[in-house]
Amino acid sequence: MPLQQSPQKPVKSAVIVSKVYKRPVSGAIREIASILKELGVEVCLDANTSIGFNIPEIPSISRREMRDRDLIIVVGGDGSVLGAARTLVDLKVPMLGVNRGHLGLLTDVSPSDLRESLEKIVAGRYTIEQRTMLDVRVTRDNEDGAGELIGQSLATNETVIHSGMMAHMMVFRVSIDNRYMYTLRGDGIIVTTPTGSTAYSLSAGGSIIEPHLDVLALVPMFPQSLNCSPIIIPGKSNIKIEFECSDNVAELIAINCDGQVTMRADTKCTVSIHQHHVPLTFIHPEGYDYYSLLRQKLGWGQSLV
Repeated sequence: MPLQQSPQKPVKSAVIVSKVYKRPVSGAIREIASILKELGVEVCLDANTSIGFNIPEIPSISRREMRDRDLIIVVGGDGSVLGAARTLVDLKVPMLGVNRGHLGLLTDVSPSDLRESLEKIVAGRYTIEQRTMLDVRVTRDNEDGAGELIGQSLATNETVIHSGMMAHMMVFRVSIDNRYMYTLRGDGIIVTTPTGSTAYSLSAGGSIIEPHLDVLALVPMFPQSLNCSPIIIPGKSNIKIEFECSDNVAELIAINCDGQVTMRADTKCTVSIHQHHVPLTFIHPEGYDYYSLLRQKLGWGQSLV
């Protein structure tokens, strides 16, 4: 999903969202609102954000009303963007991340260039980028053989399936588009989007994947076999993960999405993963460069000593 370059439609209305209830973020919200008002933009707060920060001077709107805004501005760190993405992606409103966290791979507007970035965006000088999201479903066969849905969540970065215990091996049977791929013995398996390839998947030995590529990756966690490598598959693939039970006794498993949502199940369940039907849309100020972001955030090219 390649970047759509500027010029784009000017921004006339925006809503600010944050889940980080700290005073510095409260100040950042007021600063963003002030700049946008100076630029002639109608500014509102998400109702939950308004309550959490107690900023009565900025009008608040409901989630349903956010659908009519030109832009959602998420203030915080990458975790704030991940949480907002899961709950707001179906509104189909572009999202901008303003960094008040640590790493900031998803919040590419820093405090030092806040005004300049907002001026560019309001004037239509920005690029649009769509990112893949995962739809994760957990089912259990009932008496008539039909799969009963017992859990469902979206994920922007990755889904991690594991036992919930440290150093506990499980047996995973993985199929792609109803074709058997392999049986994995290990502590867990990560299914990641290109966005998540710089997150938990990277620390487990997965490759960095350019965000515009329409692919997914499966990354084993501490596999028993040394030849069980990460694999990249087409983005439209339907992934099914089943489990082998020793002595037909079900063991507990955990299905974690973006490190924020955890679904509990057991090894008699099936986990199905596919692309969510609505992609996440990001806005980047004019001049955004993914490779520059990686050099800055991940320290590419820097001396190790």
